[in-house]
Amino acid sequence: MADLELITMGRVGVDLYPEQIGVPLADVRTFAKSLGGSPTNVAVAAARLGRRAAVITKVGDDGFGAYVCKALAEFGVDARWVRTHPTLRTPLVFCEVHPPDRFPLLFYREPTAPDMEIGRGDLDLAAIARVPLFWTTGTGLAAEPSRTATLAALDAARGIRVHDLDHRAALWPSVDEARRWAREAVRRATVVVGNVDEVEMATGERDPERAADVLLALGPGTAIVKLGPEGSIART
Repeated sequence: MADLELITMGRVGVDLYPEQIGVPLADVRTFAKSLGGSPTNVAVAAARLGRRAAVITKVGDDGFGAYVCKALAEFGVDARWVRTHPTLRTPLVFCEVHPPDRFPLLFYREPTAPDMEIGRGDLDLAAIARVPLFWTTGTGLAAEPSRTATLAALDAARGIRVHDLDHRAALWPSVDEARRWAREAVRRATVVVGNVDEVEMATGERDPERAADVLLALGPGTAIVKLGPEGSIART
């Protein structure tokens, strides 16, 4: 894994998906466990496509943290930068499934999550500078020290720099605060990606075309807006 093709950074967790579809969480009886967290999912997807991928994150010193590390190894993701926090718990996410496109999430990340404790000292900035593609997410901007570490990593990266807006409103005190830091990351990125709700958070525009224009004006060369069942648009 010496010549990594992709490094992602940020959120990890254990997703608990209901085995009863189309019912509210209160009526779900059983759940299936999966590896989760958007940057973790990206690293897994790349590894499944035969790419050499690694993730920078932190888990808790618990059974779910052990599960995350085992699952990453089974998927072929390089876990050299997966650290274990001694006291915080590995986050859990409960999901409802309402096809075709409504999937409410309930996050258990209190008082904070181990991945929000990623600091500059956890970063291999030389490896980040070398990798052809570096990927960050907006959740990592929601608190310190992860915020400073995320921006420092984007500053160090020299290849393609993707910032996934990954907005989770429950983790922010206000939309204005989320927008402020989203724009700081977007200015450092070469590609920005988000769904309609996320680009509205970052730009104030809900129309995908207008939102993409605002994002491009901040500096990236490509803006991707995800439209759910309707697909996606990409603007340059």
